[in-house]
Amino acid sequence: MKAIQFLLATSPLVAASDFQLDFNSHLNLAFGQASVDEAELATYGHDPNDEFTLQGLELNASARYGDYLAGFVGFNTFLDDDDKIDGEFEEAFAKLQDLPGGFELRAGRMLNRVSTQNNQHLHSWHFTDANLITTRFLGEEGLVTNSVEVSYKLPFAQHAMLSIAFGDAVAHDHDHDHGHHDEDHHDDDDHDDDDDHEEEGIEGEDTLLVDDIIAIRLAGQYNHTDFHQFSYGANFIYGKNGFRKNGSVYGADLTYQWRENGLDPGGKHLRATIEPVYRDFDYTNSDENHSGSASEWGLHTGLGWGFRKQWELGLRYGYLEGINAPIEDLSERHRSTVALTRALSYNDYLGGHVRLQYNHDWREGYGHEDAVWLQFQIDFGTGGEVR
Repeated sequence: MKAIQFLLATSPLVAASDFQLDFNSHLNLAFGQASVDEAELATYGHDPNDEFTLQGLELNASARYGDYLAGFVGFNTFLDDDDKIDGEFEEAFAKLQDLPGGFELRAGRMLNRVSTQNNQHLHSWHFTDANLITTRFLGEEGLVTNSVEVSYKLPFAQHAMLSIAFGDAVAHDHDHDHGHHDEDHHDDDDHDDDDDHEEEGIEGEDTLLVDDIIAIRLAGQYNHTDFHQFSYGANFIYGKNGFRKNGSVYGADLTYQWRENGLDPGGKHLRATIEPVYRDFDYTNSDENHSGSASEWGLHTGLGWGFRKQWELGLRYGYLEGINAPIEDLSERHRSTVALTRALSYNDYLGGHVRLQYNHDWREGYGHEDAVWLQFQIDFGTGGEVR
């Protein structure tokens, strides 16, 4: 037993001279209360949805062999909407890196490299819950696909990479089954009248891309000086949505960061992000007698002020334009957030944070709503994750 504890404490574990295996775990718990049912305000699959939420117990393993081969497996355990323990593999991919010509290749299940948040796991978020645009434009748990991805490090730009992935979205077992394309939909044909057609809604969830998805991202970083840095990105996503129709998502993001100590650790910092997103798509109802096209845009802005060691004040504003009937559950929405985070660091392997957060939402048809969350995160890890 002591030998096992010693190996865990002194990782990375080396089974051979060129092989390295690192483990990381992250526990996220959230306590809070809202002016309405907490689940009504949650959008992302691991957002707080009750007065107590096990957002996730992430168990991750990163493997590296030699200079070129790497892999990652991540499993998340959480409480579902029925307060039952559930779990799923979030990612499981292999990667060929540092290939000649500046290429990289990934294959498997992955969080696609699109937007500022999609490729981040829960423990890396700056706020307790996900940005509004992540769920609305990419999916209940972001864009997670079984796919192949090719990346190319641009030689003419500083720290810039172009990534192109092709695959299908992962169907999560704990998702609600809306049954939009269920063959049994017409069991009540005898009661099929004009009123049924008029009242039939078109599910907003089916506007999301599900098959034959092409995801393209250009991302880079420009260090104006050691103290002033800019990160930028642009996305284009195209594929078939839940209606079996075409859909596209366009996005761009820019982040500015100032660090008091430059590239050295510590000191005060300021981080500011702006990220607009737009999409258009075609839709139809289950009988294919009502079809059309629609579009909407959204915005995420965030600010992080590290005003003293291990303390950060975060501000966030999110906006969704919304889409009118006949598409359901895609209403206009605004969310403003204030969060105070205290980072915890005990040694090289153990850390975490405590975060107090307040959300003010406005939803079309519901009005003003408020929520307060206290989040605890515990991190244990032996090395960096393969991304």
